[in-house]
Amino acid sequence: NIAEFPTNQDITRYHIVTHTILFSVLPLFLMASIGYILNKVRMSIDTGSLGRLIVTVGTPALIFSTLTSPVLPPISVTATVLAALLMVCIAAVLGTVFLLLLRQPIRSFLPSLSLPNSGNVGLPVVLLAFGQEGLAIGVSVFFMIAILQYTLVPACMDAEINLKRIASEPLIYALIAVCLFRGFDIDPHPVLLQTTSILGGMVIPVMVILLGYSLADLEVSDIRLSVILAIARLSIGVLTGYLIIQSLGLSGVQAGAMFLMASMPCAIVIYVFALRYNCAPRRIAGMTVASTFLTFVSLPALLWVAFGIRDGSDPILRFFAL
Repeated sequence: NIAEFPTNQDITRYHIVTHTILFSVLPLFLMASIGYILNKVRMSIDTGSLGRLIVTVGTPALIFSTLTSPVLPPISVTATVLAALLMVCIAAVLGTVFLLLLRQPIRSFLPSLSLPNSGNVGLPVVLLAFGQEGLAIGVSVFFMIAILQYTLVPACMDAEINLKRIASEPLIYALIAVCLFRGFDIDPHPVLLQTTSILGGMVIPVMVILLGYSLADLEVSDIRLSVILAIARLSIGVLTGYLIIQSLGLSGVQAGAMFLMASMPCAIVIYVFALRYNCAPRRIAGMTVASTFLTFVSLPALLWVAFGIRDGSDPILRFFAL
């Protein structure tokens, strides 16, 4: 039966996914393993200082250099940022319904279900899967997710919005700079672009190594609930990705990259806030570990679907279109 044989497009996608797994997923796993091993051999790393360096210097530089580059692929930064905001809103609604059905505290678990790990895992995946265009889209999404993580998550866990903290975030000023340069159609001086590009280059490898290092420190609690919540995060992410693509009419690399970003695991930074505000930190740690492991295991399938979405051949997306 000829229909049972894969089409040329399927074969091509198979080779692309295999290549991506070999040169993308495996390097991510190896870099995270380096961090994990460094922790286990008692090599002390000041994760707090490195994290602050990434947030205050590396990430703003990456956002600026990527989104103001003269060779930036043709994407709408504003539209992508708004799509990321809608993505979080949909995930929050789905997460709230799930937690109500499961009778679990919304204040504790909703941030982890709503906000994916768009930095440590998301940026490397979309960069290595879709190149510079994927990175530009990923950075735009990461910007919005990061702003929400550092503003709404403390408000959710502590029931207080700190406007001074929001105004002090370097990410805000990086976006303002991007808007000014792009709004007035000005190319940054090559020296500025090269400097921020070099500074931004530290973000992805350092974040992935810190991911592995931090995972080794997490104290896991309540394995059964952790696995259930991890499955929920992946399911909510996949469903949210499809809904965003369909509702906004996305296509090509933008659709594939948005799907991958939406499907990423729980963010480790949520665990940091849970510790600070004593908001079920052990359970959130277990959820984070289980979610990260589940996403790494599922990455081949997620990449296969993402490439199908990019090529307009994903059967589930065609079903949604009906």
